[in-house]
Amino acid sequence: MGALSGLKVIDLSRVIAGPHCTMILGDLGAEIIKIEKKGEGDISRGYAPYYEGESTYFMTHNRNKKSISLNFRHPKALDILYSLIKDADVLVENFKAGTLEKMGLAPEKLLELNPRLVITRISGFGQDGPYSSKPCFDAVAQSLSGLMDITGFPDGAPTMIGTYVCDLASGLYAVIGTLAALQSRNVTGRGQVVDISLLDCACGLTHSAIINYYLLGQVTRRNGNQDRASWPATFYPSKDGKLVFIHAGQDPAFAQLCKMIGREDLLADPEYRHLTGRANHIKECDDIVTSWTTSKNYDEILKLCEEHGIPCAKVNDMEDMVHDEQLIYRKMIRQVEDKKFGTITTSGPVIKMSETNPDVYCTAPRLGEHNLEVYSEKLGFSEAEIKQMEEDGLI
Repeated sequence: MGALSGLKVIDLSRVIAGPHCTMILGDLGAEIIKIEKKGEGDISRGYAPYYEGESTYFMTHNRNKKSISLNFRHPKALDILYSLIKDADVLVENFKAGTLEKMGLAPEKLLELNPRLVITRISGFGQDGPYSSKPCFDAVAQSLSGLMDITGFPDGAPTMIGTYVCDLASGLYAVIGTLAALQSRNVTGRGQVVDISLLDCACGLTHSAIINYYLLGQVTRRNGNQDRASWPATFYPSKDGKLVFIHAGQDPAFAQLCKMIGREDLLADPEYRHLTGRANHIKECDDIVTSWTTSKNYDEILKLCEEHGIPCAKVNDMEDMVHDEQLIYRKMIRQVEDKKFGTITTSGPVIKMSETNPDVYCTAPRLGEHNLEVYSEKLGFSEAEIKQMEEDGLI
């Protein structure tokens, strides 16, 4: 039993942000009924690369869900949607603002049909405001939020973050908003609309850039791999030509670093002993650490830092990451059973819980895989009626 067992979620979302939200709710035990366009499904089913004809992009964000197909343009489609929604707990969608209304699923109408419904809406710019009608993708949100402008090296161009960070963050915030709305419903008995924007989420990821600008007059700039708040903390080269990240920016760690590299003399100088002083000597700090790391091989640096309790890490490439023993132990990389492929290795739930631990209950569904189950058991259609619906092009 998952923490959200008993909750029914209608998933109208596609691509990443919405599916990532509903995947997490599914990991936590909610029943997710993913409604996909007949014949095509979630457009991410068409995104490369593929494993034996199935998109790994789609597989990544759609575990723990049931899939049914529906022709949204069919005259009877709306009645089916109403039937599914009337006893649901949550509806998740990530269309462009206003699309839900055009479909005949305006929140006001849905809350009349089901007053306890939580409607989680994820869009590029939110449901209101001067940008609300514009299309948006992750890179657009990264651009407008300034995330690209603060990523990269000072003498280089703004750089896109290496994953769909705004989509993923939006999915996470959508989960938080959904759970908060469900808790509010426990008190009031009423559902509500949760409005999540990719741009808002991207803005929230800029850390202290806003307050620094308005209170201090500081414009956050690209900073390369250097930590923004403590020093020394960046990548350093080893004698054998590799890179290691060392974070000795906090005063206790810096003291240990000085002992490790034989520079305890620095601790007598307040300009180095304390973080506030080191802020004036970032390059000098890096030069001191570099002179030591370039005299040691990579493995020796990691071993010494570990012995002295100094945070450090090798720079994993993706091949290193997927074999990392900590991630495997934590079941972030795990084997699961798939109906079509048998045993496959995939990612696991991030959240860990002592009593109701999330799990991969099932891998991503095939398009319409659960038509018979949902249309028959949930909505009460007979096999003959379901067959007729198929012939009529409804499902």
